[in-house]
Amino acid sequence: MSLKIEHASLEQLQETLPRLLSNLSIGRAQIVLEQLRSNLQNRPHDEILFYLARKESESELPPQVDQTKTSSPIAALIAIQQPCTDEVAFSDAATILHAGFLQNHAADVSSAPAPNLDRNNQDPNRHEQPHDQDAIITQMRKYVDRAFSDCGIRFVQWATDASDHIGLSAKQWYDGLGFRQIATLDYLTGNTGPMNPDKRDARESEKSLDTEGPQIEVKLRPVAWDCDESRLTFTQLVEATYAGTLDCPDLSQYRTTSETLRGYQTSTSFAPDLWFEVMDPSNPDGTPIGCMILAKHGEAAENSQPELSDQKSHGKHDPAPAAEGPVLEIVYMGLLPETRGKGFGRLLVDQAAKLAIALGGTRIILGVDQTNRPAREIYADKGMTPLLSETVWVKRVEFGI
Repeated sequence: MSLKIEHASLEQLQETLPRLLSNLSIGRAQIVLEQLRSNLQNRPHDEILFYLARKESESELPPQVDQTKTSSPIAALIAIQQPCTDEVAFSDAATILHAGFLQNHAADVSSAPAPNLDRNNQDPNRHEQPHDQDAIITQMRKYVDRAFSDCGIRFVQWATDASDHIGLSAKQWYDGLGFRQIATLDYLTGNTGPMNPDKRDARESEKSLDTEGPQIEVKLRPVAWDCDESRLTFTQLVEATYAGTLDCPDLSQYRTTSETLRGYQTSTSFAPDLWFEVMDPSNPDGTPIGCMILAKHGEAAENSQPELSDQKSHGKHDPAPAAEGPVLEIVYMGLLPETRGKGFGRLLVDQAAKLAIALGGTRIILGVDQTNRPAREIYADKGMTPLLSETVWVKRVEFGI
């Protein structure tokens, strides 16, 4: 099947969006709409990348006739190039909001001649046959990957409803566009105030059992951004904490540590004063045992959310009224393998809560891999509650394709 694929306008996006989102869950459609609304209000509109696919007309039309108005689009894809706060740099990452076939409505054909019906009395244009669908997706992939490459995009991520809710038709798009599932994440939120009594009593009992053992402590040392050597050392520290990680371990196949950290830095919630080396005061050589990266979602933000997998956060669906003050996000915290399982992780969550309070906030948010049981137990003990779950899909785009 021959297609005409185009980088379409925002006006066409507005016309097409209801049909494109009609096969999504209500919650997922709301997320897509909120991401678009936020970008249109706060960011350059050229960061929205919208592509339409139409069947090429077999008839000869005069040059003055707009061929995009002679056939209805049959598939569409919406993406947003990751916002970049650095005016000198650009982002090499993008997020797919949704891609799919467009459902025809009665209104679309009410003024058109009655279509030829196949032997099953079905409109052949309403639902493409499986082999045609695969061909459409393949052609869309070639066009969009080339367009992404031209924009300097090398890494693309896509968050969807949790994998156990994904139908075959949706997976057809993820596979056909070359995406691979790397994790299912749970997004959690927690107040910075005291734990509920049940949790507090449980923790006090746990502390009483630990009194015979050595007491641990952590201190946070801010990253020295004005020193090239310090930044390099921090990058190496983060990479060392990835060894044996249970938090999106497959991401390293698509992003280097430097690329991941650069992604954090181009985010609109980037807070350079909230990047820390984690120190153990009892460590005689004074070297860091881990790292913690926090982000700050401002008071004016109507929706605070962790970013997607590249940002190791995703929680984009939790309203944060301005009256609450900033919401602090635990983007990433990691410990060197030899220091895990000693209680440092719990202390780091406490430190994040204290920092949020110091900034006038009342909540922290984060995303955690469902398979990361040790981290999930820490967050549960700290009274953090789930917001939603998402499956994360990623791909890498090569330059010059």
